[in-house]
Amino acid sequence: MGASAAAVIIIRKEKDLVRHFRDAGALSAANAQSPAALGVHERLAWAILLRKKIIKEAAPGTFYLDDAAWEESRQQKRKLAMIVFFVVFAAAFAAAYTTINASRR
Repeated sequence: MGASAAAVIIIRKEKDLVRHFRDAGALSAANAQSPAALGVHERLAWAILLRKKIIKEAAPGTFYLDDAAWEESRQQKRKLAMIVFFVVFAAAFAAAYTTINASRR
């Protein structure tokens, strides 16, 4: 499996975790729940969201989703994707331009 396929799987797992928190209403410390109550496992996507402070621990063993942090993370990912797209587009344009000019000589 390639790195891009792994990234897609992790993103899908993150979205699934977020859906579990939202469906359970665990969006604040007052409504925090255990992973078992949420029906989720503490695996890689969980660790990533916990490290990014998107999932926060309210009390030992209970967690909630910081929805604002999730949305900010999504915005950052979109910005990064746009930057990568434009860099790749610019490189392709430069390569095509160079090839066309080289063939004219």
